[in-house]
Amino acid sequence: MAIWSDIERALSPDDDDRAFARRIAGELDGGIPVPTTQTALLRASDAAIAAFFAQLERSRSPMARRAMEADSSWMLRADFGWVNVRACAIDDRPGTFLRAAKVLPSMTASAILLAPFHPVQFDLTYAPETMTIVDPALTDPTLTAAGISQANQLRAFVAACRLLGKCVGYELLPYVSQFSRIAMERPSLFRWVALDESRTSLAYADPDFPYRAEDRLRDAEFVADIASAAKEDYGVVSFRKHEDDSPETSLAKDKAYYSAIRLCIDQGLWPVPAHARHGVGIPSFLRYDGGGDFPVFAYRDADGLDLGEDAYGVVAPFAFYDDMPPNIPPTRLVPRNDDAIDYYAHVFSYWRDEFGFDFVRYNAVDRIVEESVDDAGLIPMSDRPTREVVGEAISASRERASGVGAIAARKSADVDVYAGMGFDLTMGSESLRRIDAPLIEEAFALYDALSRPVASSRPVSVCFAVDVPESGAPRLWGAPLTRVMGPERMRLRHGVARMLAVGRGRRPLFETMGFQDCSTGLYEAGLSIKGLDWADDAIFASGYVAVERLYARLRPFLDSAFIAERYVKPGYAWWQIRGESRARLVIVVASLETESGAAPGHLSIPLDAAWGDTEGRMYTLPDAVGTGISAGRSLELDLGFLEMVVVDLSPAFF
Repeated sequence: MAIWSDIERALSPDDDDRAFARRIAGELDGGIPVPTTQTALLRASDAAIAAFFAQLERSRSPMARRAMEADSSWMLRADFGWVNVRACAIDDRPGTFLRAAKVLPSMTASAILLAPFHPVQFDLTYAPETMTIVDPALTDPTLTAAGISQANQLRAFVAACRLLGKCVGYELLPYVSQFSRIAMERPSLFRWVALDESRTSLAYADPDFPYRAEDRLRDAEFVADIASAAKEDYGVVSFRKHEDDSPETSLAKDKAYYSAIRLCIDQGLWPVPAHARHGVGIPSFLRYDGGGDFPVFAYRDADGLDLGEDAYGVVAPFAFYDDMPPNIPPTRLVPRNDDAIDYYAHVFSYWRDEFGFDFVRYNAVDRIVEESVDDAGLIPMSDRPTREVVGEAISASRERASGVGAIAARKSADVDVYAGMGFDLTMGSESLRRIDAPLIEEAFALYDALSRPVASSRPVSVCFAVDVPESGAPRLWGAPLTRVMGPERMRLRHGVARMLAVGRGRRPLFETMGFQDCSTGLYEAGLSIKGLDWADDAIFASGYVAVERLYARLRPFLDSAFIAERYVKPGYAWWQIRGESRARLVIVVASLETESGAAPGHLSIPLDAAWGDTEGRMYTLPDAVGTGISAGRSLELDLGFLEMVVVDLSPAFF
């Protein structure tokens, strides 16, 4: 399907657009990202990017599906980039799949992870109304009017990724917006409370133990009856909207849907919201807020402390298990809700088969071990997914597609349990930390652990997250990481991530859109309809490309090499990378963050006498050209604060 040629015809690029397309195509260099800033790419006309991808469509074949490979080990060789389509808004132009495709040539990632792209409530990216619909707000009305459907605009984005040698991933959530279309169509997948007429207590369930299977099924039946009546009133058979719905049908579905919600509220029926982080059991009904017309729930941790300030009360989790007690963990096995588990487990199958997605990042599994009451992970501590549930979802994702990859949204290096569930990667903790001596020491320990042969047949690794979209959250950094760190420190993060990606201990890089030119605001864009704060930092973008160019030049060697000698002091660290033969030696030297901010100054790094005299080039990042250098029994250099140097040496022959 030549979808970009269709888009090109719909947008009618002029001579300037085609010149732009030729320039960007000319800047593509064997997978190296283009140096044009993401800000500038987004400000280019939509017709120009259409001409660019149409040109690629005519001149190259798209990358083959990763999901169809024999296994998911490709994940360890990939690098990942997170893209929020809505955050691609710029200059009062909303974010769309067409505009999101503009940033792709500037990202080094070979695997693009899309933030949720479904219709949402409360303007929250992570409060979807449904999991099987593309949000019309993310599609381009000009293309829609030209007959390029909303679904095909997503397909065009996926096609753009494949033309650039990138695959695409889906973020799977274990919850939806509280009164979502899923909840109203399939109420038995969720927990509900039915309040009495006075709104002071529960109408039917035992307040001390309200979440039994019979309570869920009874309340779900009430909701189903209300939904059926609303559909009948407005002459529709579903709340789910389809692209081919007439405007009248679409409006009738909306009216029926919102009418059903109002009727549920009037009759005291509410989905039970997700528990707060570190909460146990299920939140319990506390009281009714008459002024706000909503129930208030109590959120407690294992010590009974109130977590209400941390609660995310606008989303409802799937009810994976019944008989969960309120605000205490269960003490025995609880019955499964197979319908909810099956729905969650097979959501990705739709996006895999219909749109060509190749991997999944599983949200809200970061405490999956701690939140199991028993060692086997079969008794849940709260309403989040268990090892059992996630394991079934991963298995379902690989049915007839054994190459589908799986990332756990776990900011930690403990991969063993996650590997046992079928994960390929966890996220790593670097996004929560500065590049200092303790971090480097832990990185070496992790490298050693990942490099050791293991009995398990599944190779696993840990991403090195240069940044993550949630870094600006109040409970993390409280501001965008780029703003906290500044360009010099972000460059150091980038360089360290690349030069620790060695051999069997390789750790995939995880970046976010906006990192390339120091743009910020990903966290805020997830909470409101807005784009990033586009920085258009051309100097940083040029350096980003230079680091990637150097890494690409070294990668064939790094992939087959290993980290040998290493040394860490409070102010700096160095490590030596070599292969089995003594044909090449790469030395990485990094100035680390310290309170004093002092430059390490002159360093003398000892070299094994067996190397003899060596010669090569020294690159002070982000320089990828380098200067000539020679070394004997030691490497001598001067290192400034936050500076990083890569030295590529070979034995000298005269």
